[in-house]
Amino acid sequence: MSTLSHEPPPGRVIPSLLAAVWALWMVASVDAESGSPCEPVVLHVAPNGSDAWSGGLARPNRARTDGPLTSLTGARDKVRALRASAQAPMGPVSVRIQQGLYWLRSPFVLEPIDSGAPAAPVVYEAAHRARPVFSGGRLLGGWHREGPVWETVVPQVRSGAWYFRQMWVNGERRPRARAPNTGYYRIAKLYPGPSSPNTPAVARDRFGFRPGDIEPWARLGDVNIVLMHSWETSIHPLGAVDPVSNLAHLAAPLDEWWTPGYWEEAQRYYVENAIELLDQPGEWYLNRHSGMLTYWPLPGERIETAAVVAPELTELVRFAGDPDAGQYVENVILRGLSFQHSDWVLDPKGNSSTQAAVEVPAAVSANGVRRCAIEDCEVARVGTYGIWFRHGCCDSRIERNRLWDLGAGGIRLGEVHRPVTDATESTRNSIDNNHIHDGGHVYAAGVGIWVAQSSYNRVSHNDIHDLRYSGLSIGWNWDDAPNRTHHNTIEFNHVHHLVGGVLSDAGLIYCLGVSPGSVIRDNVFHDITPYEAPPFGWGIYLDATCGGYLVENNLVYRTRSGGLMYNNGGHDHVIRNNIFALGEDYSVWPFHEKRPNAFRTNIVYLTRGQLLVHSGNRSLEQRIEAGECPGDWDHNIYWHTGGADSLRFYQHTFAGWQALGLDRHSRIVDPLFVDTSSGDFRLKPGSPALESGFRPVDTSQAGLYGGPAWAGRARHEQCLSSCGSKQGLAPRTRVW
Repeated sequence: MSTLSHEPPPGRVIPSLLAAVWALWMVASVDAESGSPCEPVVLHVAPNGSDAWSGGLARPNRARTDGPLTSLTGARDKVRALRASAQAPMGPVSVRIQQGLYWLRSPFVLEPIDSGAPAAPVVYEAAHRARPVFSGGRLLGGWHREGPVWETVVPQVRSGAWYFRQMWVNGERRPRARAPNTGYYRIAKLYPGPSSPNTPAVARDRFGFRPGDIEPWARLGDVNIVLMHSWETSIHPLGAVDPVSNLAHLAAPLDEWWTPGYWEEAQRYYVENAIELLDQPGEWYLNRHSGMLTYWPLPGERIETAAVVAPELTELVRFAGDPDAGQYVENVILRGLSFQHSDWVLDPKGNSSTQAAVEVPAAVSANGVRRCAIEDCEVARVGTYGIWFRHGCCDSRIERNRLWDLGAGGIRLGEVHRPVTDATESTRNSIDNNHIHDGGHVYAAGVGIWVAQSSYNRVSHNDIHDLRYSGLSIGWNWDDAPNRTHHNTIEFNHVHHLVGGVLSDAGLIYCLGVSPGSVIRDNVFHDITPYEAPPFGWGIYLDATCGGYLVENNLVYRTRSGGLMYNNGGHDHVIRNNIFALGEDYSVWPFHEKRPNAFRTNIVYLTRGQLLVHSGNRSLEQRIEAGECPGDWDHNIYWHTGGADSLRFYQHTFAGWQALGLDRHSRIVDPLFVDTSSGDFRLKPGSPALESGFRPVDTSQAGLYGGPAWAGRARHEQCLSSCGSKQGLAPRTRVW
């Protein structure tokens, strides 16, 4: 379902279900007993209000005896009180929030008692032309100069009541003091440790460092080691340092199946949060014992006018339903609100995740919601994921939101563990027209949109870029075991400029598990640059016996590893009418399964690298040896700008490949794209691809839709000139 308050994208037909809901919202609610319309309830919230007032006025009266409320929680409680005293069912409720900055002292919590009705929703929305900001932070003052740095004592930190791990100055994130300032140190030596399955006998709680990289700093217990693994990171409190033997002890062992040094012996890491590391402008350090906050300002920053905000809360909004008990928050909408400044928490034993930072919570979370929505909102400057619809969330919408400056990733839907009952599964949700970027600042493995153990969802028209790992991650099974990730539609998304050399083994879209009925179509995927060890960065990455996807009408280009990977047992996929172009190392890593995949009517276009990953040949040989179908490949167009002789199908020539029963009607011929160097993959008139049955891929609808103020500066045609540049993004809501 699309956002009701905004126009659908050009050429898009509103389905009958959406039209019915639209009509339902356009009429007044009706008293079920009398049949007469229920009067809508309008409450107002403003920074100069009071939760002791009625909320019936947008501004205080002259006597200042009545006026608007002053907090979301106050408005929620007022709605509860009105319902408790009402003699008849209430109509729609609109809580209209005026422009301003609102400091949250606790998360805004919505419970089943706060629900609306299908024809009478409860809407917490920005007033006309307002963009209210709700901050989980505090403004810090009392600064004085001390040489090149500024200092202030935070009494709540000194008393032990507060500690924070993030800080923003004039609206911009500032890093904690770290070393090295850019790049990474390297583990110098690994030590023996207990053996475990599939890993070497390497110690998980210590490693050797090069002289001078780590020191026995004064407040050693506050120092963190961040280890860079292939597709993840782990954050470890430092336990002890031996400067003679150059041995660093972690406070607790790494809690993953791999060990330090598993991906590369000289593993990358960096160190943060010691006063001795504060050595350049922009860095800061907070002494947990004394409460002293030290900041080295950037050139041009003035102590008199600098606005410094630190987060007090780790969560900003919570929909607190209980689907296990059949208790839901229903028909509640958040619209036009900005939620900012939340922190992350470090476990004393350290933080780590198996993949995609799945152990990380979100600033805005929901359990047990039905027909709820977060639309036209902003989640920014947070230390975790942005939004997570977690347990038993159904028929709900996350639409037209902007999520940026994220500690992890953007939006999560579903759970790692398979829900036991249908009622506790998150299903039939829409994640549409969201702009997600600038993430992974704390947990580099955070992904743009993550969906797992969740079915019948639509993920569409999102623009995702400038993250340090995958853009879309769908599914959470590494085998053919039954799961609840199925019948999901992933369409019209624009996912691009990811990883930036930070992590590896990523995808512009990454999928796991058997997913019957699921579709990946009409997306534009491009530009992924992984770390070099291993240099894995795929366009469409169907990993680990992933099965059952229809992949069609996608444009995939400029990928390090290649455009498509479905090795490791991929089966029952139908891959048709896609463009895979400009892979750096390879183009396709296929798998020839006894449950054949279909690869038909695609265009594969190379300027360098090889067509197929060699190791896929083994699965082909197995099919041939067993007398089984080698796969369903036909009506494809292949081209290498170096000429036909530059193409090999594993070790086979094209004629030898065809003799195996593959690509009998396919051709090696230039498809005649308009201009691949500028990302224009339209076909020129007379393209031989059209003769093969290829249908032109229309990229114009991929990504955000709406007016120019929302979508105009993030369109596909502007990507090369603006995406990845802070100046090229939509204007930010500033707060301090």
